[in-house]
Amino acid sequence: MPAYAQLLVIVVAMIAFWAIVMRPARTQQRRVEQLQSELEVGQEVVLSAGIFGTIRALSEGKVEIEVAPGTVLTVARQVVVRRVDELEAPDAIAESDPPKTED
Repeated sequence: MPAYAQLLVIVVAMIAFWAIVMRPARTQQRRVEQLQSELEVGQEVVLSAGIFGTIRALSEGKVEIEVAPGTVLTVARQVVVRRVDELEAPDAIAESDPPKTED
C-alpha cells in the first residue's frame, strides 16, 4: 500500500473518531453548561447523583436544593445536570399501553 494511502486511512480514522466520540460529548457538555447558567429558583432539577429537588436559592457557584419538605442541600452548581421536565417518562408510556394477558 502506498504511503499516501496509509496516511489517508489514518486521517479518515481520526475524523471518524472525532465525529463519533468527541463531537457528541462536546455538544452534551455545552448543553449542561447552558442549563447551569439558566437555573432559576423554583425549577425542579436532577443532580448528577440522581437526586431530585427544587431550587430554593442561587448564588455564584452554589445552589440550594430542597429534596424533601424542610430538607435543603447546598451543592455546587456543576452537579445540576438536567431539569425534571426534560426527563422522558417511560412509566407513563408503559401505563398508557393496556396490559397484555394470555388467553
